Amino acid sequence: MFSNLKVWQKLSLVGALLSVPIITLVYLFIQSQNKQIATTTNERDGLEYVTAVRSLLEQVPQHSGVVNGILNGDTSLRAQLPAIESRIDASIASVDAVNSKYGDRFGTNDVWTRWKGQWRDLQQKSTQMTSKESFDTHDRLMTEVIGLVQMAGDKSDLVLDAELDTFYLADTLLSRLPWASAYVGQLRGLGTGIAAKGKLTQEDHARLMFLVTQIQGSVQSLDRSVKSAVRYNPGLEAKLGALSANAVTASDNYLTLANSELIRSGVNIDAPKFYSAGTNTIDSLFRLYEAAAKVEGEMLAARVDRLNSDKTTQLSFAMIVLLLAATAVYIISRGITVQVDAIGKLFHQIGIGNYQARVEVKSSDELGGMARSLNSMLDNTLALIQSRDERDNIQQSIMKLLEEVAGVASGDLTKEAEVTADVTGAIADSFNYMIAELRQLISSVQKTTADVTQSAQRVQATTEELARGSESQSTQILQASAAIQDMTQSIQQVSETATTAAGVAEQALTSARLGANSVNKTIEGMNQIRGQVQETAKRIKRLGESSQEIGEIVQLIGDIADRTSILALNASIQAAMAGEAGKGFAVVAEEVEGLAERAAESTKRITTLIKSVQSDTNEAISAMEETTREVVGGSQLANEAGQKLMELERVSQKIADLVQSISRAAQQQASGSENVSRNVTNISQVTLETARGVRDSAGSIRRLAALASELNHSVSRFRLPEGAEQPVGN
Repeated sequence: MFSNLKVWQKLSLVGALLSVPIITLVYLFIQSQNKQIATTTNERDGLEYVTAVRSLLEQVPQHSGVVNGILNGDTSLRAQLPAIESRIDASIASVDAVNSKYGDRFGTNDVWTRWKGQWRDLQQKSTQMTSKESFDTHDRLMTEVIGLVQMAGDKSDLVLDAELDTFYLADTLLSRLPWASAYVGQLRGLGTGIAAKGKLTQEDHARLMFLVTQIQGSVQSLDRSVKSAVRYNPGLEAKLGALSANAVTASDNYLTLANSELIRSGVNIDAPKFYSAGTNTIDSLFRLYEAAAKVEGEMLAARVDRLNSDKTTQLSFAMIVLLLAATAVYIISRGITVQVDAIGKLFHQIGIGNYQARVEVKSSDELGGMARSLNSMLDNTLALIQSRDERDNIQQSIMKLLEEVAGVASGDLTKEAEVTADVTGAIADSFNYMIAELRQLISSVQKTTADVTQSAQRVQATTEELARGSESQSTQILQASAAIQDMTQSIQQVSETATTAAGVAEQALTSARLGANSVNKTIEGMNQIRGQVQETAKRIKRLGESSQEIGEIVQLIGDIADRTSILALNASIQAAMAGEAGKGFAVVAEEVEGLAERAAESTKRITTLIKSVQSDTNEAISAMEETTREVVGGSQLANEAGQKLMELERVSQKIADLVQSISRAAQQQASGSENVSRNVTNISQVTLETARGVRDSAGSIRRLAALASELNHSVSRFRLPEGAEQPVGN
């Protein structure tokens, strides 16, 4: 398809292809510029948000200082409270306006809504809480305001600015100055309250020391951040250097005042004076804040303008390059097509027979050189065009030459062409030379074919003899292979039988092992029974001994009953002797005597039962001892059976090992016999193939002899001059 295009179309296509990288690079550059412009614009939006929140960073600490002074007894500060709250409300309105524009993008809506609610609660009860509650609540509000500033800086990528001067300025605005002003504000509020109440508690002292340390660190960090921005952009020194130094000096002076008038020598300053000094320090910090925010905004705006200018410049440059490329393509295409059209017209004139036509040279480049060469070629070619008489003479010479060499086509090599001085003379001379060479070739071929025929006949006889010998050898090898295969089958049967025997021996060994295990378990069970029987016998003996002890106790009870009966009799006698006064005691004596008689009867029955138990216990002990002796005997028999089974297991193991050895040897013999059988079979196949090859060779040699005869017959039709070599045989 490309070859069908015209020259100007091809050049236009090439120009378009060459412009693709330029267009791509321009597109990528513009995309990069647009991305940087969008990022910088986003940073400007974030700076706008941060600048709107700036007044809260100033007014909330003021509110904290005034409220703490009021809560600690300084009523002179109460007049300032409405003005501060009014300014905070105005600041809230400003932040509401900017948050409505960027709150969704920066994700600050929830934080800002929560902060406003907390401020309303604080505003309603600011003078009704304790000093500590007021301080902590203002501290939380200030922390959330700083968090709001940092959230806007994070979401707007202001903290990730690619240029170091604006990066450090953003760091100053988002982190260093807010925290420094917050800590100074907390010190102002806490110190104002301490000065108002006129005493310093241990807790207040700890808070003051903490705030002094935090202010020192944050102010030093602020100074380093501003100096870093100036180091990367020396032009910022004139705009920020003096303000930064003033802020640092004011902070140091305020810390000195706090140390000397509150911390070291007790409370030696009144609340309004300390509050005013803190306000001056915060004012110096926010003058630096305003200047830094203004410089940051100017630098971001200048960056956007620069990026837009670079984008416009790059687009203009790309358009100029493309326009120049299109112009160059047109000029080159025009220069080529004019000369090519002139050459095309020349070829058209030559096609219609106008050999006098010449091309007009319209350029001095390669195409112009081609046009001049065409004109020179036409001038030279015109002189070479033949006339009609010359063509007739050449045609007669060619016909004569054809008549002279016509006999060669039928195999007559005795003829030669006449060499003349005309155009065909050189052809006739070359033809005669070819005839001479062909004579020698034909003579050599005839002699060679005769020799090949004789050699082929001798080789044919030899190969036929080899073929018969190979067939006989192949038959003998096949017989040997059949015998080896029979032997291999026998060995395989032996191997299979040995393998079966090995399996049976293995089963016997397994059975012997299982029997030995069963006997061992039986022995273990009998040993356990033996131990249990012995333990039972011991318990029965202890039972007999206990029954004897019970008998002794029963005998003692019987004696006690007899003694009780005697005592009851004596008591009855004494009661009878006492007369009427002893009748009641006599009744008791009778009851005691009756109990003694019943105890004596029970003792006799218990004695009888104990004797029966002792008799049964003695019989059980004798039976248990007899059972123990039988268990010991059975255990000995089981041990002997286990030893016999272990011997049977060792013998079975030896038999299994021997059978496995026999099986492996048989398998190896079977494998070796199979290899021998395969080798013999392979030899037989090779021998058969050799025989077939020899037969094929014999056939090929016969065909070779036939071909040699045919070749001799083919060249015999050529006639050679007298005296040339003739073939030896046919």
